[in-house]
Amino acid sequence: MAAGNGEVVKVAECRCCGMWEECTVEYIGWVKEQFGGVWVCGLCTEAIKDEQARLGVGVEAAMLVHAKFRQVTSIDPTVRIALSLLHFFKKMISSSTPSPAKL
Repeated sequence: MAAGNGEVVKVAECRCCGMWEECTVEYIGWVKEQFGGVWVCGLCTEAIKDEQARLGVGVEAAMLVHAKFRQVTSIDPTVRIALSLLHFFKKMISSSTPSPAKL
């Protein structure tokens, strides 16, 4: 498949959650370079980055932590995505809430 500007577009499936997106071949390659040869969607990318920052670990370790979270969730992809968003938003809220020492 080709995009309007002549770039080749393919369907990429997220290794973490199974969600798929249509992306350019170049973008798929760039994401795979960042994540040890596997493609991950934007939601999982943000969750993995959050785990890296929270735990102070590399990409591989953060992916393992994220994968463990994924194993706990339901098999239904809709439920997995909903739980992932909930998990992500909880982390965003907790990291943006001022600590008592800052009040």
